[in-house]
Amino acid sequence: MKYSKDGNTTLEALDGAESFTEWMFEQVKPHLRGTVLEIGSGRGTYSQKVLRDFPASRVIISDIDAHYLELLRVRYAAPRISVLRIDMENPADFGRIAAPVDSAFALNVLEHTRDDRRSLRNIYDALRPGGRFVVIVPAHPILFGAIDRSIGHNRRYTKKELINAIKGTAFRVRQVYYFNALSVPGWFVAGRLLKMAYVSPLAAFIYARLVPLMRVVEKHVLRRRFGLSLVAVLEK
Repeated sequence: MKYSKDGNTTLEALDGAESFTEWMFEQVKPHLRGTVLEIGSGRGTYSQKVLRDFPASRVIISDIDAHYLELLRVRYAAPRISVLRIDMENPADFGRIAAPVDSAFALNVLEHTRDDRRSLRNIYDALRPGGRFVVIVPAHPILFGAIDRSIGHNRRYTKKELINAIKGTAFRVRQVYYFNALSVPGWFVAGRLLKMAYVSPLAAFIYARLVPLMRVVEKHVLRRRFGLSLVAVLEK
């Protein structure tokens, strides 16, 4: 998917916040197994982590942007890796996958779609029985602001809205919880009050340094009851 200049600044800054991307991947990793499909791989920030932590798995990485697809093909050329153009909303694109997959994930992708229920049904159809899908989406519509617009978000979700979208499919819900609580004030101030359209590299660096504190607060104080994002673990 294509982004504005401000949107690319934000994505590059957040992708460079290593401690944060590792923390986000921890929400996904326990549910991956066998053949792994990543929807919306972008620059391959999380693809690299899958390949690192699942050395025996077949991995399918995907995007809809031609520039990213070329980058991924150059960066991840190996027999166990497939790079495919897959539009989450287009069932025909999933026909490029040779066989059903064991697990899949999509990090901050579903909010870009026009029809989220169709997208979820397409993922469901691509999974083997018992397969897991982890989806992370931005939470709280009240936080929708200039940053969201610059990175192409169509919506932010309430917990009820996300669950209702999932109910439009045959998925079983294993978990739904909030993630990344301490970023909420900064996102609201920057995107809504100051109408900033990007997250700067400096802000992302400071944010990454706070990740150890955020981990403790979320685990022992907030207990995943509030956050900038929602995580859903689904099973076919």
